Amino acid sequence: GMAKAFQLRVVTAEGTALDTPVIYCSLLTPEGSVGVLANHAPMLCALAEGELLYRTEDCTEKRLKHAAGVARVQNNAVTVLTDRTEEP
Repeated sequence: GMAKAFQLRVVTAEGTALDTPVIYCSLLTPEGSVGVLANHAPMLCALAEGELLYRTEDCTEKRLKHAAGVARVQNNAVTVLTDRTEEP
């Protein structure tokens, strides 16, 4: 069946850098990568500087470079707060 989508948002001081439905994302924490699928348990974690990896609903894999920050997983949404992002 189709993987269930959830909303991925990346917010910086300049505004929203990304706001899109995804079926998977990988958060880079100081302790290592954490994979997130739909219906993940609520979580708040620090983000290390690096790349956010995510897969869109058509299974395209994309990456977004980001500064250190924080990520919140709640109610089928992942919100990343970071100082800045850049396209790799």
